[in-house]
Amino acid sequence: MLPRGPFSGLLTDLYELTMAAGYVQSRFHARATFELFVRTLPRRRNYLVAAGLEQALDFLENVRFSAEDISYLRGLPFFRHVQSEFFDYLSRFAFTGEVWALPEGTIFFPGEPLLRVTAPIAEAQLVETSLLSILHFQTL
Repeated sequence: MLPRGPFSGLLTDLYELTMAAGYVQSRFHARATFELFVRTLPRRRNYLVAAGLEQALDFLENVRFSAEDISYLRGLPFFRHVQSEFFDYLSRFAFTGEVWALPEGTIFFPGEPLLRVTAPIAEAQLVETSLLSILHFQTL
């Protein structure tokens, strides 16, 4: 089980952060929806059992960017050209989106959504990698 929050917003990858910076800087505020699902099953398995929802929701409720996180990002070469508006956004970051998920313990098959997130696009982008990791680890 993952420790209870707060969780660093840096629990993502550089791609997600750069995309979010682009959305914030260009003032692109659309809502986005993404689904997490399994394409194929591991060998010798006919189904999977949904797990990790509690940890995923805990992450969403508690993910934040600390002053140290933001300072670290400002020091990266790519982010030297990013406007301060993005770093201000990160300092106030809190997930405000909606989540739908299979109940814990539900059997599911390839192609069926395990979790669906609808949120402002920058928020959705920033939480995607962590949700993939949490649910993947717990479900497998």
